[in-house]
Amino acid sequence: MDEFESILTTLDPYILGVFISLGIGLILGLEREYNNIKGDYGFAGIRAFPIVTILAFSLGSLTELFSFWLSIISLGTFILFLGFNHFYKEENSFERSFTTNLALIATFMLGLMVSAEYYRNAVATAVIIVTLLSLKTRFHSVISNITSEELFAFVKFSIIALLILPFLPNNTYGPNDLINPFEIGSIIAIVSFLNFIGYFLVKFVGSKKGILLTAILGGLISSTAVAWSYASRSIESPELSRKYAAGIIIASAIMFPRLALLTYIFNSSLLNYLIVPFGIFTLICLIVALFLIKEDTHKLDTEIKLGNPMNLLNAIGFGFIYVIILLAVFYSNNFFGESGLYYSAIIAGLADTDAITISLAKFALDGEKLKLASSVIVAATMSNMLVKLGITVFKGSKITRKLVGYTFGSIIAIGILYSIITNR
Repeated sequence: MDEFESILTTLDPYILGVFISLGIGLILGLEREYNNIKGDYGFAGIRAFPIVTILAFSLGSLTELFSFWLSIISLGTFILFLGFNHFYKEENSFERSFTTNLALIATFMLGLMVSAEYYRNAVATAVIIVTLLSLKTRFHSVISNITSEELFAFVKFSIIALLILPFLPNNTYGPNDLINPFEIGSIIAIVSFLNFIGYFLVKFVGSKKGILLTAILGGLISSTAVAWSYASRSIESPELSRKYAAGIIIASAIMFPRLALLTYIFNSSLLNYLIVPFGIFTLICLIVALFLIKEDTHKLDTEIKLGNPMNLLNAIGFGFIYVIILLAVFYSNNFFGESGLYYSAIIAGLADTDAITISLAKFALDGEKLKLASSVIVAATMSNMLVKLGITVFKGSKITRKLVGYTFGSIIAIGILYSIITNR
């Protein structure tokens, strides 16, 4: 029994409910009072909200003596009271108090929840509401910087995740029942969500905030895009070659935790086999990058143009690539054995590491081929590292080529050695 439950057993239920209602009202009232001081001129604050919560709790507690209709009628009366209050306010005051009215109604509902002994739920809901209220300025700032293309991208993502995905058939088709439309749709939604979040982190946190921060956030979307951009910039500004090399290396380091997350989502057992190699690769990249960082780069212009945050054709294309790789892994294993898996992984890694990682995670769900799947995933990542190394050699300055070449070359050598050892 935890401390919270011990309090429940020692205090009188009504007094306990009053204290919890008081706390909820103070949480919301404090935010509204602070908002009033800042110039929003609401009509309720640190005193009104606790009174509303305690009133609602008291009315809810009386339903046992009278009827459950008492709570419903009380809530309706309270809403009418707030509505009539607007007849005595000017139009601009009405607009400013609308959010406060909604908060008061929610506070009344929370008091009723406390009377029904939903203590934890009421407190958690109050925290969520006060968080939304306190983020008003931040929300306005973010929304004012969103373009119509980004808004439409959010709509498209919502359509995929909320309207299309739930209605896809959750049945298996094809050879060995490999094709499941709902699973494919889920994979598209998950990867699109990761890319979507990564895009806006770059836009609102990493944009023009320094080579390294932009590289870290850009790596959430595409470390290959970072390598392409920074290699070109190292030619334009050779004096910053070490910093751009560090950016390319850090963006590539982000790839391994991202793939580890996807592995955990689709096959948590497989992650145990990938923690060591992925941890080594990430550590090598971080050590080299930290060694290269010797000056502040926060004032440098490092904007990376990452395009549309939610390209529907790209999302569908990823699903198509995933199905092709899924079938390639199955047939390669059937016709060519383990060597066929490596061929398909190396080819897939040239374009994308997410799809091959997800397909192999599902391939090893039976638990018998976890070691093989981990080795093949490492081979795919090495293939992708080779692509980024080629981009840097082709487009980067001499110093950037040298630094990235030594780092990625070491990782590729370790990855090949790991695959050889694990398959003995």
